Amino acid sequence: MTKCIEQDFPCQNQEYDAFDQIALLELSQPISAHELVNESAFCAELPVDDELRIGNITYKLYLKFLRGQTGLYHLWVDYDACDDHGNYTMLCVYVGKGFAELRVDSHVRKKWSKNAQLYVTFTSMENRLSKYYEQLFLDVYDFELNNIENPGAEYLFAVWDEERHHLETHLNEVSNLSKIQSFDDW
Repeated sequence: MTKCIEQDFPCQNQEYDAFDQIALLELSQPISAHELVNESAFCAELPVDDELRIGNITYKLYLKFLRGQTGLYHLWVDYDACDDHGNYTMLCVYVGKGFAELRVDSHVRKKWSKNAQLYVTFTSMENRLSKYYEQLFLDVYDFELNNIENPGAEYLFAVWDEERHHLETHLNEVSNLSKIQSFDDW
């Protein structure tokens, strides 16, 4: 972890003004970028490296909670951590829409390095809205893995507290699905 003062940008109060101003002009009840990236109902680190897997807990176990749900998802990597505030700054490398379980599974299998950490956030919404928000994110922000229709210039950062970063939103549910009963099952 590093000191907050040493950063090129603050680890607190990320601003999403460009995104929010456009959404406010175009939608009657927009969801703020802050809500979509920092407070989504689903947030998890997906264990994509089989060598680091614990028992039968694979990324597919996490994705079961997204089965049949459509909406907007983001793929994240760790960017930095601040020991002054206990926050973790995340860099978004991809934004997408659709049936989240299938789309994220496809990214993991076809595009994601097996030794790289992967975090995913997801917000359930109607297809029309997820198309809108995906395109707005692409218009405002630059994503390393979005190669089409991505004119945005800024990086999209999220700032998560320690609980969201380490415990995620569905860790208890995933552990309940696991077959691990003791340390011997690892």
